[in-house]
Amino acid sequence: MEIRAELNELLDAYYPGQKIPSERVLSERFGVARMTLRHAIETYILEGKLERRPGSGTYISNQCYSLSARCRSFSSEMQSRGLEPGNKLLVSKIVAADKVSSSKLRIPLNSKILKFSRLRFGNEIPMAYQTTSIPISYIGQIEDSELEGSLEDLLQNKFGISITTSQTEIAGDFVDQKISKLLEITTLTPCLVKETIDMDQRSRSIMWNKTWYNAERFKIKFDAACNVRETKNSSAS
Repeated sequence: MEIRAELNELLDAYYPGQKIPSERVLSERFGVARMTLRHAIETYILEGKLERRPGSGTYISNQCYSLSARCRSFSSEMQSRGLEPGNKLLVSKIVAADKVSSSKLRIPLNSKILKFSRLRFGNEIPMAYQTTSIPISYIGQIEDSELEGSLEDLLQNKFGISITTSQTEIAGDFVDQKISKLLEITTLTPCLVKETIDMDQRSRSIMWNKTWYNAERFKIKFDAACNVRETKNSSAS
């Protein structure tokens, strides 16, 4: 159908969770009757590509991605989902470690740390907001341009630091206006907050990450081994 081809081209310009124009606007744009357009939209809803929100309108369906609780970087998370990871450095500065940072990184109070925040993308869609802290004493000079790529690769290739273990906590929370604007969500949209402390081959707390994910796009996936107890065969032989 011609109207379906027109809609396909339109929907490709929108991202998951974004509201599309009303039926009246679209029927006028495509020059078709509203009933014809409504039938086409209902087909997309049945296919799971669109969703109606009563009293609000019609939206591109949110594709939900699994968020692993295992030790895994954001870049590898996106690549494992078939998405192209991307980063935008928002701010980077050297500061004195406060009580929280010194406790998380197991360094003396007021030690110098490199603290920066980045907006993380998957296929150019804003997926997460992340803050990172690294003790200056463990690394040398880092240029802002180097923070646009994978931190694990940077630490390994430039400083010979390998991430070997990780401690992860995941909680639910809401975000302030600053983060909601970056993630293109409202302050009432729930987020998953993944806090990770990475240790290197010398058991040093090398990096502290705190990442806010849009909970409407992610679900948590746990991989756990279960202990199976051996049971005796109670049947008489």
